[in-house]
Amino acid sequence: MVHESLQQKKQPVGTSQFYMWRCVVALAHADGMVNQGERDYLNGVFGRMGLTPEQKAVLQGDMAAAQDIAQLLAHINEPEWRGQLVYFAGLLARADGVLDPQEDHILKKLRADQMSGLDMDQIRADVKKAVANEMFQHDLKMSALRPQGGLSAVIDSLLLRLGIDILEN
Repeated sequence: MVHESLQQKKQPVGTSQFYMWRCVVALAHADGMVNQGERDYLNGVFGRMGLTPEQKAVLQGDMAAAQDIAQLLAHINEPEWRGQLVYFAGLLARADGVLDPQEDHILKKLRADQMSGLDMDQIRADVKKAVANEMFQHDLKMSALRPQGGLSAVIDSLLLRLGIDILEN
């Protein structure tokens, strides 16, 4: 019997994900140099990804020479990877224990860019609707569990008026 390798197959890296990492590398240059710790971290990440030889060469070139984040950012069209950019850029910027003012400036711009694409009114409406639905489901469950008739219903109603809910955990 032939056993398949338990090692996961590396997923191919799409355009948005690739450019997200290019932006992270560009941020590593913000303080004027890519230190060895940053190089080791990035090379470790890149080694675990399904990069093509061309993608690997571009990323290595990016580590050697700074790129314009604004130009690279234009290629990240998937919201998932824009969010990941803010996360990984923040990790890398703090990796050496010092947040350089230029790195901080870039991180703030990335966060602002991320937030500018959000429709806060729609998010609030969705949250309000979800909470109302949860409350309705909870109320339905509670009403189905409550005594529906007889002496038990009378006692339950009286206790509720006194602030005592026998069904709470």
